[in-house]
Amino acid sequence: MSSSEAPGGDLSGLVVVADPEDPVAIEVRDFVRDSGREATILDVFDAAQLFTVTVDGSTAVVEPALPMFLRLPAPPLRRISFDAEFQLSECLAHLWAVAALTPAPVINRPEPGGLGTGVSASAALTELRAGLPGGSPEIFSSRPYGPPGEPPDGQGTQWWVQDLDAWTTRPWPELPDALAPSADNSGPYRARWSDPEPLFESVVVLGDQAWRSSPVDLDHLGLKERSTEIVARLGLQLSAVVWRLSPDLTQAWPVVVEPFPDVEQLRMVWLGLGPQLVKVLFP
Repeated sequence: MSSSEAPGGDLSGLVVVADPEDPVAIEVRDFVRDSGREATILDVFDAAQLFTVTVDGSTAVVEPALPMFLRLPAPPLRRISFDAEFQLSECLAHLWAVAALTPAPVINRPEPGGLGTGVSASAALTELRAGLPGGSPEIFSSRPYGPPGEPPDGQGTQWWVQDLDAWTTRPWPELPDALAPSADNSGPYRARWSDPEPLFESVVVLGDQAWRSSPVDLDHLGLKERSTEIVARLGLQLSAVVWRLSPDLTQAWPVVVEPFPDVEQLRMVWLGLGPQLVKVLFP
């Protein structure tokens, strides 16, 4: 049974494609409604049934042409059933076509590289795709992996290990069971250099606009300008770039590019982001 809030009849206004309990989807819907526009959250299955794509020769028509905000949930890590996986894949493929072809504004419009475009689970690969200079070595392994020699200059002195299943991170050499007590410690794990007590700043980007999350004076680092450049190279629209700051606040290195920022990241800049989001969706 669908969990969407789809009303009867034709829809108008913004369509937020997401899990109806997604906090970001709810925040966006409520803000758009408070701005005097209509907005509805639809799950993947209801959204796929809403739109029709008609191809005639070299022309593709999407109906209805409604602004969209995509927060597509990740597929389950393990197969529930073949039929359920097939249905989800078909719906996602249809929505990909709809979002790519519609003339209406789309936040998180898919590129040829897919949803999330150039962002990878590997920070090193993401940096390479974003045209950034070489950073710290990064290791993926089935077991927690110790530091490979001495850290490069400027990349921190603490080797951190992340459990990619539980998404917990611990400083080496803490025992593997501290990462995922209920797991069999078979990974996968990711490890990289950073500071023992790192300082971070998050920058939310929407198109060519950016907002820093803290009021600390960091203008000399140019984080907003650098973040918009990174996001543009990766083919993203709404995203967050997390920067690691040196203890003296004179240097900054991008450590995470999040193509689907969480609600806390967005709320910290909502006074600037919210009105700009409405302008983009309803030009």
